[in-house]
Amino acid sequence: MRVPDDAAHRRTTRRRFMDFCMKHVLHGLCVFLLALALAEPSVGRERPNVLFILVDDLGWSDVSYNGSLVYETPHVDRLASQGMVLTDFYSAGPVCSPTRASILTGKAPARLGLTTWLYTPEKDPPFVAHHLPLDEFTIAEAFQEAGYATGYFGKWHLGYKPEHWAAHQGFATAKGGIDSPHAWKLFRPERDPSLPEDHTRFFSPYRMTHLEDGPDGEYLTERLTDETIAFIEQQSEQAGGNGKPFFAFLSFHTVHTPLQPKPEKIEKYRAKIAALGLDAKQESNRREKAFQNNAAYAGMVEHMDENVGRLLHRLDELDLSNDTIVIWTSDNGGKGSVTSNLPLRGMKHNLYEGGIRVPTIVRWPGQIAAGGRNATPLISTDFYPTLLELTGCGLRDDQHVDGVSFSGVLRGEGDSLDREALYWHYPHNRHEGAVREGRYKLLHRFREDRAELYDLVEDLGEQRDLSSKRPDLAPRLLEKLQRWQTSVGARFDQGE
Repeated sequence: MRVPDDAAHRRTTRRRFMDFCMKHVLHGLCVFLLALALAEPSVGRERPNVLFILVDDLGWSDVSYNGSLVYETPHVDRLASQGMVLTDFYSAGPVCSPTRASILTGKAPARLGLTTWLYTPEKDPPFVAHHLPLDEFTIAEAFQEAGYATGYFGKWHLGYKPEHWAAHQGFATAKGGIDSPHAWKLFRPERDPSLPEDHTRFFSPYRMTHLEDGPDGEYLTERLTDETIAFIEQQSEQAGGNGKPFFAFLSFHTVHTPLQPKPEKIEKYRAKIAALGLDAKQESNRREKAFQNNAAYAGMVEHMDENVGRLLHRLDELDLSNDTIVIWTSDNGGKGSVTSNLPLRGMKHNLYEGGIRVPTIVRWPGQIAAGGRNATPLISTDFYPTLLELTGCGLRDDQHVDGVSFSGVLRGEGDSLDREALYWHYPHNRHEGAVREGRYKLLHRFREDRAELYDLVEDLGEQRDLSSKRPDLAPRLLEKLQRWQTSVGARFDQGE
């Protein structure tokens, strides 16, 4: 039967309409998908990279931007001008191992039982942990789980046996270690751990536990920077715009003793120190210097700064600076016998400001305002949650129990944190604890049961003990410190 002309016309019209719609829907979908692909990076690249630079034993006063007239740090100063300077930032311990553990775990050293630098299990105090526990879920493991490439370069000092090396704590690439005979004895007991009398840590052969020696005379600070740059370059090449972001942790051995700069640096600073009239200054206390007049130490600081500059320059060349969060800090205050921490009192190994207040900068162009300075009291346990939040990796509240994110501080969203105070526990050397609440800081020496109270706003140098003048405040802060020590299971030497 022949279909009427009007019915055929309606069918033809409907078919043409459907063809038109399908054509334009498919075209629109293609345009949308293409725009989406161009507008968004792949899942692996939508998060920023992280470059963490940890200097060993660098004091708060050892940089030009904090007023040093002797030490030259132009590259660190440039970093400060491009990021935020955290003026009241603290290491969680007055020596290296506790602070390093706090950065990696987000836990207070007292909670970990890792309160002093590690020697060997036989020589360590009997009440301390002898390595970073493997059951801690480190920040490197958190980044690795989030799809980051992870690399560690330099000093570890958190356990010397093979199973306690950085490669077993979340770092897929790990190079460095330490040159201690005691470390070698634990790492490779079958090997003669003795070092030759003419051994020089900072010039190859280094004899580091996890780093191949370079050509004779190669400089360690430069070598570790080379390794870090090579790792970054490798991730950049593999990325091609679509690969993994990276978490690179550079842990310098400098400026820790032995002081072994290149000879030309010593000559440069001898001349500069003499020109400033500092060479003739006499120290009243050689254990706690009042003058920055050690030419060898000045050279070590400059080597550090030069290599920070090399890293920043390479990020620029690779067009990675805007996509990389850079953290630069120190593991504790300056060593009093080689540098002056003035105007701060104290030094490495004690809980005065000179032992725990450390220079710290965080840079992320476009996200953290350049040239800012912030005086919010912060501590190294805070790095873990802060970096997870900045990178969008998700917090791990059951792990970083003592850390508080300061991402809001960095983004200019406010200066207050949900925290009442900062705490320290150091049952070694002078056997002391400390608490900072707002502008006030209390130190307590266990063995003497003596407390000191300072107003850090009015008395940064901790010269005026207010404990007798503020009978309302000193006992309350002491009780607060002792409650905290109990809550984290703080360990004490016998008799304390």
